[in-house]
This record gives sequence, structure tokens and C-alpha cells, in this order.
Amino acid sequence: MDNPIFQKAVVILVLIVWVINALRINKKRRFDPAIEEANARERHEWRYLRWGFRAIQAVAAVYIFVQLIQFVLR
Repeated sequence: MDNPIFQKAVVILVLIVWVINALRINKKRRFDPAIEEANARERHEWRYLRWGFRAIQAVAAVYIFVQLIQFVLR
């Protein structure tokens, strides 16, 4: 695995899959109205923890993305 061209090709492939996965729209499933209401209530109760977790995920994703781009351009 000391071939830098192979490593860069793998990194580019991972970046492409990552971007496609991030841009893909998830289909919303339909459940029983009681279950949907309970899910909405639970999401509302945990919203601040979820926002913090998403913020940490976004920062980590940007950092990793920048590091991978720098690796490819080296």
C-alpha cells in the first residue's frame, strides 16, 4: 500500500461516495399516527442534545473532508 496513486484513488472514491450519500434524500416512512406522534414528542424532548451532536458531526466531517482533500492535492 505504498503506492500514492492507488491511495489517492481510494480517497477520491471515498469522497465521491460520501458526497453522494450526503446529498441523497431519505424517503419518509409512514407509521401509525400514534407512533408518529410519540416519535415527534420524543424528537422534541431530545432536540438540544441532537443539535449538539449534529454540530459535532458537522465539524468533524468538515475537518476530515479538508484533510482528505489536502491529501489528494499533495
